[in-house]
Amino acid sequence: MKIAVMMRPMDQDSGFHAYVEGLVGAMVTLDERHQWLLMYRSTKWLGRFSRHPNVREVLVRAPHKLLWDQVAVPWLAWKEGADILFNPKFSVPLLSSCPCVMGLQEPACWAWPQHYERLDVLYERLMFPLFARKAAHVFPMAHWVLEENRRLVGLPFAEATVTYPAPQAHLKPVTDRAALEEFRVRYGLPERFLLSVTRVDHPGLDRSTSFFPGKNPQATLRAFLRVRDRIPHSLVVAGRRVREFFLHEGFTERDLDRVSFIHFVPFAELPKLYSLAEMMVAPAYYEGFGFSVLGAMACGCPLVVSTTGACPEVVGDTALMADPEDTGGIADAILRLAGDAALRARLREAALVRAAGYTWEETARLTLDGMEQAAAARRRRRPAGQGRPNR
Repeated sequence: MKIAVMMRPMDQDSGFHAYVEGLVGAMVTLDERHQWLLMYRSTKWLGRFSRHPNVREVLVRAPHKLLWDQVAVPWLAWKEGADILFNPKFSVPLLSSCPCVMGLQEPACWAWPQHYERLDVLYERLMFPLFARKAAHVFPMAHWVLEENRRLVGLPFAEATVTYPAPQAHLKPVTDRAALEEFRVRYGLPERFLLSVTRVDHPGLDRSTSFFPGKNPQATLRAFLRVRDRIPHSLVVAGRRVREFFLHEGFTERDLDRVSFIHFVPFAELPKLYSLAEMMVAPAYYEGFGFSVLGAMACGCPLVVSTTGACPEVVGDTALMADPEDTGGIADAILRLAGDAALRARLREAALVRAAGYTWEETARLTLDGMEQAAAARRRRRPAGQGRPNR
């Protein structure tokens, strides 16, 4: 089977990059009978999988991502004789020569339209039902994601396979004290801190300048301000434009005392950040999976997470939970973790065990099974004697 993959999500500065890299890396090695056509929109990651003999990587040019998705990609898939076309994100070409399958994320534009730009909400609400009906199979990242799409979008999503992402192989506790100290000094990190790894922009939207408050770091800051005088910890916030976002939200410079801001940390160095933090606070309103949450779990960083979205499904009993609207509840969880070393140790060990249960091999196997089902269904529908045209 020849499988064409839309690799455009690799260009995003978000957990989606790690998701696509991890899933595709596992799939191309799982069953070498398949041939892979990986289609990129930019040259940034072109060649990432070139060492695999069953992989061909190509640059597909188009002036706009809509033309890339709907014209350039399906044309190349037809030209190359692809048997299946896979987009890890939630869109597919509406016209294609082969079955299309796609990832499925939380329907945020239905649940939280105020967190997104108006034109993007209109586009999503118009186009996503068309993509969903076109897709021969969908791959939600959690059971909650599947049920939430059924509830809000109103489609059955009958052909669906839940495929949990997994932590990258390098995400594990760092015990090298010298390496940790070098990282601490280089980033100017305090001795004891609680961590927020967040985003306040829209990495998937071209040239967007608006803020995205859905990860709810403002609740983390409010909770920290409630307990700042009762704990020795500082707050470290990793992300782009977060200080600017806080000031936009009405916080003052005085509120930012004992708050350190660092930019996105390279994926290769995230284990050092998670290993240095005494806890991470992630009170997102509407989390479809939580890549940073899983990364922290894999590194043994104790967590405070939301009671909403997919977070309870992902973390199980390995974290403290609080309503993302309840600043007092988040503050109480921070105080509890800060003052209880035994609790931190217990959650650390539980998180390491649970994170180890998420594997890219299992995710890849389930994804390939769904693709094969879609291709088999297409073959059954094809009239007798009608084969693939010669090219």
